[in-house]
Amino acid sequence: MSGSAAPVNWDPMIVGFLAGFISRVLYIRSGKSHNPGYPSGYVIQLALAVIASMIGSVVIVALLGKQFTAATFLTLAATQFFNVRTNERKTLEQEEGLILVGRGAGYIEGIAITYEARNFLAMLTALSTSLAAELNLWVGIVAGIVFIIVGEMYMSGPRVGDMVDVEPTKLRFEKGTLLYAGKVMLMEVGLADSRQRFLTYGMGVTLTPRNARGQAVLWNIAQRQAISHEAAAAVGVQKDVGYPEQTPLCRMEMPSGTGIAALAIIPVEQDMDKLIKAIQNVPVLESGKWSRMHDSRKRKEDAHG
Repeated sequence: MSGSAAPVNWDPMIVGFLAGFISRVLYIRSGKSHNPGYPSGYVIQLALAVIASMIGSVVIVALLGKQFTAATFLTLAATQFFNVRTNERKTLEQEEGLILVGRGAGYIEGIAITYEARNFLAMLTALSTSLAAELNLWVGIVAGIVFIIVGEMYMSGPRVGDMVDVEPTKLRFEKGTLLYAGKVMLMEVGLADSRQRFLTYGMGVTLTPRNARGQAVLWNIAQRQAISHEAAAAVGVQKDVGYPEQTPLCRMEMPSGTGIAALAIIPVEQDMDKLIKAIQNVPVLESGKWSRMHDSRKRKEDAHG
């Protein structure tokens, strides 16, 4: 019949959907600071993967079929992903009071942003792949693989270990109650029992920035809170409610302002390698990712050189 619609080529949509779905699944990060952590979390993630991939892959087919109403509806559906970030933030904020070493507002916001971005990135991967597959099926398949790899690289982001050297250091007390990790004074520990626990079970690390960006990252309070949280998540912490002195603490060397920081923790698991690796893998938060400070040490060296 002359009035019948041309047959729909489903290949671009299928290839685009698979590319978007695979990319979304690869973006899933398990752990105490990311989602999911339990089977219910995986169900939510997989459902979002299907929805985001379907929306991205169907748009091109709908436009080519002159189904403009359907394309508009899909665009409106995509806007609902903005609510994902808000819901994720609220969930993490409600959990914050139940965690012995909290993530901090900066880390929570970073996780929520990443959670939202994964859905949009999967949608864009599906859209771009389906568009390439409209030209040629094999071109679409190759493009899908490239988009997945590029997306994974984009989502990984910089880590603390990329800008900061993390090394073990000795804990000690000066003037009776002042806790030091290397050259960095951390806090005053008033209880004799707490001081003994730090000396007997405690572990310390020094964080030395490699450049001005690394120094700026360590000066970020939210970043140091994230480091403390991930350190406690990796090796545990011998702390309970009502014992603030035994909370892991990451502080800068003051008042010299060298940009060096240090952390002290009383762990459950005495594993220095695990502690250092956990700190190195802490993501650089959005609030400090592009910050840069003038390196005062280099300026002094140049002045005397």
